[in-house]
Amino acid sequence: MGKCVFCDLKKDDVIYANDAFRSTFDAFPVSPGHSLVIPNRHVTTIAELKDGEWALLKPAILKTIMVIESTDFSEFYSGFIHTPDEKTAVFSGKMLEHTGISKKPDGYNIGVNLGPAAGQTIEHLHLHIIPRYLGDTEAPAGGIRQIVPELGDYTKL
Repeated sequence: MGKCVFCDLKKDDVIYANDAFRSTFDAFPVSPGHSLVIPNRHVTTIAELKDGEWALLKPAILKTIMVIESTDFSEFYSGFIHTPDEKTAVFSGKMLEHTGISKKPDGYNIGVNLGPAAGQTIEHLHLHIIPRYLGDTEAPAGGIRQIVPELGDYTKL
């Protein structure tokens, strides 16, 4: 196994930790506060989690949401605008333009990409916590079902 970005996560980037998981803000967020909950142990799939880890997953998710709801993302993303990492600067700029930048989230999508066909690009399990804000999309019905746009809003079929 080569270097794993999640195994090598810097202590300063951790926003919450317990005995089995740690959380960090996503480096390439889709909405202000987009965070990741990552097992401390290197596993690739959710099936590899042990019973004790499952028990600590719920508090990791809930505590991460508490951190999201108490963070000033205008200040947070402003700190990355002039970074030498161009990709980080672009994503931070997009977050500062986001309709939810100064608001508390109105909802959340929580999901896991398992396997390359599902979009998993890092072979270390991680759960996405994506804050949602009223008005951030024209038709939020279907949530993550929008992967296939014509099937996402099942209320219209």
